[in-house]
This record gives sequence, structure tokens and C-alpha cells, in this order.
Amino acid sequence: MVNTSHLGSPLTAYAFIFPMAYYVNPLLGVLTILCTSFSEWLSGILKWVLHGHRPYWWVGLHAERTKTDILELEQFPSTCETGPGSPSGHCMITLAGMVPLVLYLQLCLPNQSTSRCFRFYREMMLSSFGCFILALGLSRCYLAAHFPHQVTSGILSGLLLGYLFTHLSGVLHLASAPHRSTTLTRTGLAWLEHWLKHPAALAWIGFGSLGVAWLFSWCLQALLGVDVNWSIALAKVACRRPEWVHMSTSLMVGFARIAGYMSGLALALYFNPPSDQALLSSHTKSTTLLWAVLAVVGTKLAESICYWTIHTLLVPWFPGGSATGPGVILLFSSVVQAGVGPIITAWLLPSTLRTVCAS
Repeated sequence: MVNTSHLGSPLTAYAFIFPMAYYVNPLLGVLTILCTSFSEWLSGILKWVLHGHRPYWWVGLHAERTKTDILELEQFPSTCETGPGSPSGHCMITLAGMVPLVLYLQLCLPNQSTSRCFRFYREMMLSSFGCFILALGLSRCYLAAHFPHQVTSGILSGLLLGYLFTHLSGVLHLASAPHRSTTLTRTGLAWLEHWLKHPAALAWIGFGSLGVAWLFSWCLQALLGVDVNWSIALAKVACRRPEWVHMSTSLMVGFARIAGYMSGLALALYFNPPSDQALLSSHTKSTTLLWAVLAVVGTKLAESICYWTIHTLLVPWFPGGSATGPGVILLFSSVVQAGVGPIITAWLLPSTLRTVCAS
């Protein structure tokens, strides 16, 4: 269950699903980043608004309120997340990022109704996706990180966002019928192509979403008197192991990650824009999976180097985070670490492989 929860982390959507989608088709990759980023942003805003408790600290509050014994729940390192619990970010963000890729790959398989092989692959893909959804939801409840209704709302909202983004973008027509499209799908594809050719807009969207989130949190605190970091204090009290409480799970760090992913992708597309031919074709060979694995390995290595460098050079000069929220160093580190993934996936790895093949 713990491994399933790690596999369903929002970081998985960025670290593996995006490279896979981008190497299948660059437009699909951009759509995946947009869908994942928007779902993470919306999830964070909803968490502030809905004010949902997590089971591992709620049992203590309930026992104190009812003057009863505390129900002992087993805790794990991934239990003690610091953000509010509703909706489940793991379910909402990861599934929203997976839906475009799953739907696209479904249509990429040759449509031969008489072929049992292709029908089997399609059914296996949907069945595996459904089993993953079920396992992810159960794992979040098992870890005492979410209540069932929070998982359900996360799953439904993630699937809905992924479906809407996929169909409104028109990207599915690239997989099935590139020459048969409606005005709506042509408009969606035109927007994706515009962002590919004018990537600075992606960076503006990323940092703009961070600014809007910060402004929203300020309004909650200054105008309504709502403590947006209320859940961090509860997490520190309820978690049995203090080292399991990480500020990297706070909502503002998630908003900073969005800015990093979007600006990293903008930088990569600026220096290495995909060709027009790549936008109209689908690459579903086994080498696509190999490229995605190489991108994941390179991303994780680069993230570790960035983390070590930032915390070694900057921590002595800047104050750390407060007891109730992330500090400047953590937010800056989150932006940088998030940015290296798209840079490696869409710029450095393709450029390196082209150079090696040319020589």
C-alpha cells in the first residue's frame, strides 16, 4: 500500500507521465503538463476552502471533543502530510495527468475490430487503469491520509478534469483522424500549437498561478481571518515521528512546483522547439518507453544535485522556514527542482541523442 501511494504521487505525473506523453506526441505532452498543473492548483485552492481534516489527526480531535479514548491508527512516513485533506491530491492530480495519455494510447492502437490482439490490449489498458485507481484510493485510506469521501472526490474530479482537457484540446484527433475535426477541436489544437511556438506564455501561466494562489491565501488570512497553515500545526502534534513531517507537502510548495514545471517547459521549448512533423505523428514504439525511463533517471539525478547545491550554498545566508509554513529556500528549491524535469525531457535528452546519433 505504501508503494502504491508513492506510485500515485503527483510527482509521478510530472516525472514519468509527462515524458511518456511528450515522446508520444509533443502536443500531448504539453496538454499533460497543463492538465496536471491546473488540477494541482485547483486541488490546493479547494483544500483551503473545504478545510478537510485527515484521519491521523482527526482521531485526536474527536477524542478530545467527545472525551473518549483515541483510536490508534498505524502511521507511515507518507501518512504525515501537512496540507488539508479534501480532496485527495494524489488521486485528483495523478489521474488528471494520466487520463490524456490513456485515452490517446487507446486510439493509437489500430482499430481492427476483428483482431483479438488489439482488443485485448485496449481492454487490458483500461482494466489496468481501473485497478490502479482502486489501489491508489485504498492506499490513501489505508495510510490514514484521507477519508473515503476525500478519495472519492479526488478520483471523480481528476477523471473529469482529464476528460475535459483531453476532449476540449482536440488532441485525440491526432491519434484517430487528423483530417476530421470540428471547430472546437481545431481551436484547442491551435492553442496548444501556439503555446509550443510561443512558450513564454507557459512561464507566465506558471508564475501567474503562483501569484494568484498567494493572493488568495492572503485574502483568506487578512480579510476572513482564516489561518491557511492550520493543518501544519495539527500534523506536527498528531504525527508520532517528527521527522515524518515535511514542509515539502505544504500547499504553497505545490504552487511553487507548478511555476517550476511550466517555466522549465517554456525554457525547453524555446531552445528546442519540436518540428511540425513531430506534432502530426504519434510515436508508440518501445523506444518511447526507453526515452521516458532515461528522462526519469536524468530528472531524479538533476533534482538531487539541485537540492544539494541550493541547500549547501543558500541555507547559511537565508533564514529557514517558520514552524507554520515553508521558507524562501524551500520554495525556491521547489521551483528549480521542478524545472529541471521538463528541461531534460524536452531539451537536453533529445538534443544529446540527436548529437550522438549524428556522430
